[in-house]
Amino acid sequence: MRKETESSAEEIQTKKVYFLVIEYIKTLIKNDDITFGSKLPSERQLMETLGLGRNSIREALRSLENMGIIESHHGQGNYLKNHMDKSLHSMLSLLLLIDECNYKEICQLRRIIEIGAYLLSIKQATDSELMELFHSLQNLKNCNLKERTIYDKNFHDTLIDISGNRLLQLLNRTLCQLFENSIHKILDQITPEEWQELLAYHEQIWECLTKRDESGGITAIMKHYDMLDIED
Repeated sequence: MRKETESSAEEIQTKKVYFLVIEYIKTLIKNDDITFGSKLPSERQLMETLGLGRNSIREALRSLENMGIIESHHGQGNYLKNHMDKSLHSMLSLLLLIDECNYKEICQLRRIIEIGAYLLSIKQATDSELMELFHSLQNLKNCNLKERTIYDKNFHDTLIDISGNRLLQLLNRTLCQLFENSIHKILDQITPEEWQELLAYHEQIWECLTKRDESGGITAIMKHYDMLDIED
């Protein structure tokens, strides 16, 4: 019983240290002392500033690295990074592995993300952003077989970027990593007639966005994903 109590106390202490380090990093960011890519204070500096032991600091930093918030460079220190998409990718991959979710549910999430991004984009898309999406569409229409996956991804990334919602952008990057190989296989195997149909949906999405057509754009997105959704 005593060992269990000691173990619980250590776990609580680690969580407290983790939050202390997080709050300190947030303060540094708020004061413009560090930005993404900046080097964090050394372990010794963190120990002195926060009044914590080396092991506690290292455990907290390891947790932050696992979350994709910092990146450790051996012999150089720790740097503030934004690798949350990799962290989310690992989490979703694990959930798939242990059957806590399936590909059908993730496909549904992909639709929701793009529809949400489209609804935001029709309210705020600028002429330059619409032109950027048009160029992505033209690249997709003129690409060769090997380039399909690249330019298809570019089109959808651009649409979601126009939304201006960073959480949707993060989720999009994460799901793209999960589906990259599967989408490549699908686009590589569809018939010329199916490819033309898929291109038509992309064109409809762009045209509806320029017209601020909510229902037409959502319909085109739904039909697009009907063709690409992966069965469990």
